[in-house]
Amino acid sequence: MTELTIIPSEKICDISPMLYGIFFEDINYAGDGGLYAELIANRSFEYYDRDGKTDKRKMCWEAEGGCDFSVHTRFPVSREHENYARLSGAAGTGFYNLGFCGEGFAVKEGQSFRFSCYARNASPMSLIIRLTDRAGKHFGEKKLALVRAGHGWTKYTCTLTAQGTCAGVYAHFLLGRDGTADLELLSLFPADTYKERPNGMRRDLAEMLAALSPRFMRFPGGCIVEGRSFENMYNWKETVGELSRRRTNWNRWQMEEYQIHGRSSEDYFQSYGLGFYEYFQFCEDIGAKPVPVINAGMTCQWHEGLLADMKDLHKWIQDTLDLIEFANGDAQSEWGARRAAMGHPEPFGLEYIGIGNEQWGTVYFERYEAFQKVLSKEHPEIKLITCAGWTGEGKDFDTAYTWLNANKDKAYAVDEHFYKPPQWFLENIGRYDNYDRTLPKVFAGEYAAHSSPDTAKRVNNWQTALCEAAFLTGIERNADHVAMTCYAPLLARTGHNQWQPNLIWFDNTSVYGTPSYHVQKLFSNHTGATLVETRAKSPLPDTLKTVSSLSRDGKHLYCKLVNLAEQPEEISLRLEVPRPAQTDGACTCSCLTAELDAVNTHRFPENVVPQTRDIFFKNNILTLSLPMHSVTVLDFYSLK
Repeated sequence: MTELTIIPSEKICDISPMLYGIFFEDINYAGDGGLYAELIANRSFEYYDRDGKTDKRKMCWEAEGGCDFSVHTRFPVSREHENYARLSGAAGTGFYNLGFCGEGFAVKEGQSFRFSCYARNASPMSLIIRLTDRAGKHFGEKKLALVRAGHGWTKYTCTLTAQGTCAGVYAHFLLGRDGTADLELLSLFPADTYKERPNGMRRDLAEMLAALSPRFMRFPGGCIVEGRSFENMYNWKETVGELSRRRTNWNRWQMEEYQIHGRSSEDYFQSYGLGFYEYFQFCEDIGAKPVPVINAGMTCQWHEGLLADMKDLHKWIQDTLDLIEFANGDAQSEWGARRAAMGHPEPFGLEYIGIGNEQWGTVYFERYEAFQKVLSKEHPEIKLITCAGWTGEGKDFDTAYTWLNANKDKAYAVDEHFYKPPQWFLENIGRYDNYDRTLPKVFAGEYAAHSSPDTAKRVNNWQTALCEAAFLTGIERNADHVAMTCYAPLLARTGHNQWQPNLIWFDNTSVYGTPSYHVQKLFSNHTGATLVETRAKSPLPDTLKTVSSLSRDGKHLYCKLVNLAEQPEEISLRLEVPRPAQTDGACTCSCLTAELDAVNTHRFPENVVPQTRDIFFKNNILTLSLPMHSVTVLDFYSLK
């Protein structure tokens, strides 16, 4: 039996209050078609072919009933939305939307949906919005009278109520009488978005993220920040303001090189309906601090590696200054006023900014220094995060730390990424034990255990999650220096992903967390403010990893135990607390264990989930059997 003693009075170091967070990147249809609750794909007819060979403006739309469906550009709603649909035909004809990935969307009996669009018609007209499945069964309908508007556009809104339950319905838009109508920005949202936001998030996905209790959210990427061309670069200014003024951008993950099992993602675009205002608002809604990543004047170095000329970099730097004003400026400032006009007069309280994503080398650091020089002078309160490349080791990684050693005061933290085999995580549990504490702190901004070198064969099984849990015990032991961590990627649409593994999977009707999700949730929700001493009577087996922490108020003592062995581990755990503060007591025990190849699925979402029970003990001693291949988290509550 292994004998352990937890000594809450022996405090080793403070644990970063930002230790566990989430990283949102619009990959795997995580944004449009995922967290962003919009149900209409290509709602503004702005999809385009980046190669200029085909017209994609009608993508995701099909005419029906012999209607003449065409796309026009004369007198558009806005410069950013230069295309609109023209329907000409008999009453009852029109077009319908295929939804994201051609799968329509789900409805439940009595569920409400908010519809809006811009319309223009030269003669009296009405528009019928109808929800049907593939067989033509009706699940709801509404009729809108369209006023005569000439060259002008009128915005219309209404509410539809679902009549029945179906996993895949399609939105049809039909002419109510013979004639012609122009339509633009056709939008359909479930009324029950997270926090009832009108341009908000899909509730079940948002609730899964909120349940992680993330201290921060890094957004919007990832590689989409870099883009594959200067036009494709992510520019936050294009994502705020009225929806009719936000341009559509193609998602770099639609490229053929990222397709798994030959799937096409040619319909993968960013409407920017989920923009920086919505990201800030969502962070506020889930209690996470925003950590935006901005483009450093560089496209993806893995591909084109385009560089903004240093003499032109001031444009990108000014965008970053304006972002700080948008987030934190008073409502009378230029960008603070724009935030206030969107409905949030109070500042968002931005504290962190990442400069670039996964960049490396001299070309990156000279650009980072240009940003840092201005930002540190104008906004010394903002903590800047720099990059250490994409490998977590090797030449580019070493180069980053050479720069950090010479520039210790120019960054708050350095963003390390590692996607590695499960064994790597076990071999690197002590990775941060000897890191130089005079250097900027570490942000483990992207990591995941990969079960195979082949993307298509990687799975979110219990083995990968178990190894990640063991690695996280080492992270917590060094949480004075490792300030932030987040798994990646976060979300994936089942059957349409460009990357795996991922933390959470979803389809039209359901969402489930992987074993890694449940590890993240357990660790995030059971981490104290102070690392405390855990002492073993004799050397611990190499297969047992443990870490303990105390909550800020002293009422919760957390102990995490990871058993990597092929057999159960018997332990005796003693609490060294002043008598009579506690002699007999109870703790909550949450245990995750399964066969190493076990996975969760839509059909069986709870194959691998924690089992929680209360355990009572006497004389401050708890005996416990840790199952083989298990993660156990103990919460000794009400110590005071």
